[in-house]
Amino acid sequence: MGVRRRRDHAGVPSHLDFLLALDEHLTANELECVRQPHELYAIAEQAGLNAVRGDQSAARWTGQLIQLGYLVWGLRAAADRRPVPVGLWTPDDLTRFSDYYLTPVGREEADRIRRQRREALTDAAMGATLPRLLHPWMTDAQRRAVSEPLANLRLALDADRRSAIIGAAKDLVEAACRVTIEHSGQQALVRDSLPTLFKLAASAKGMDSLESGVGTRLAAVAAQLAELRNTAGAGHGRAVQPELSERGARLAATAAAGIAVYLLDD
Repeated sequence: MGVRRRRDHAGVPSHLDFLLALDEHLTANELECVRQPHELYAIAEQAGLNAVRGDQSAARWTGQLIQLGYLVWGLRAAADRRPVPVGLWTPDDLTRFSDYYLTPVGREEADRIRRQRREALTDAAMGATLPRLLHPWMTDAQRRAVSEPLANLRLALDADRRSAIIGAAKDLVEAACRVTIEHSGQQALVRDSLPTLFKLAASAKGMDSLESGVGTRLAAVAAQLAELRNTAGAGHGRAVQPELSERGARLAATAAAGIAVYLLDD
């Protein structure tokens, strides 16, 4: 597993980043809890949250999460009668306990933060797209044809439903192609493939030959989207669902939105 780097809004790792790392670690490894204190340091390091090797911020973050009710400890040494520390913990505080569990409230907060961050990424990537896709010359039906797959794309991105992202991305490009073709007074067949539709749309816009320039590159991206939709996108039943990274799915979404804007801009 590669290093995953997450940061709060200020670009500095926080206890909330650590909460996400704990939640993902426990879920991915199907664990009930983190058994030993030293494992907490390893989880922070694997998640890319340490400023330097050997960073002991995990102890401080553990205390913060416990104070918030997001994390609890299960065991401590029988002879240890010292009061439980409140707030920021030291490395010594961390070693006094073991069996660290995320509470239901902690799990819910991790889900909320993860969803909020995905939505922020979606807004950054897609926020300005809709106004650029809807134009005065469009009929109501054409507006619906474009806005519906775009709305589906945003919802899939927010929920990190990667096969749905691919399906909606392909649908958005296909809708943009068909609207472009129809606006030019031409017609496309229902059964036309996405590469065929893109070629017709490019011709309708008077693009340079698809044998050179930007047209060739966009045609290649459209063809790859169609292929990706067939192998990993929603809308097809398959025996094995290929794994697609979040980064890859978002790249497909951004590419689809870019092609749609390029085709529909006057």
